[in-house]
Amino acid sequence: MTNPQETDPNQRVLQEAQINRALGVFLLFFASVVLVAILFTDTLIGRLTNLAAATIIGLIGGLMVWRSRRTRS
Repeated sequence: MTNPQETDPNQRVLQEAQINRALGVFLLFFASVVLVAILFTDTLIGRLTNLAAATIIGLIGGLMVWRSRRTRS
């Protein structure tokens, strides 16, 4: 078994990019679920809250996916 500190720096960067991509895709999926939840929310303040939360989560997820693609290429 190799020590994680002894691995190739490029390999570590690629692993971090894969992790960021997986987390980013999950956050984008979760943001889409929150957007769908807007349809089932009765009050205006609830809809606006869901919209704001989905926007913030989606932006974070999108940035994570974008950074992972930029790192991998």
